[in-house]
Amino acid sequence: MTSVTVRLSDREIKMLKARTGETDTEAALKAWVGRANPKRTSAELRAALKDSLKEEAAGKGRRFRTGRDAIRWLES
Repeated sequence: MTSVTVRLSDREIKMLKARTGETDTEAALKAWVGRANPKRTSAELRAALKDSLKEEAAGKGRRFRTGRDAIRWLES
């Protein structure tokens, strides 16, 4: 299993909790990911993560100024 660190401001965490209805930060993030990718199975998500890590290692990773920018990009 791979762990991912996401840095979000307090304001972004509050917005994430409000969007998902969860009170726990980790649960809110998991719920949001589930909503953002409802048709993907866990195997597909693992494959996508593996591809993403390969891209990042190759220097093709996306960087965002804020967590909000990252969330907007993921939702698009």
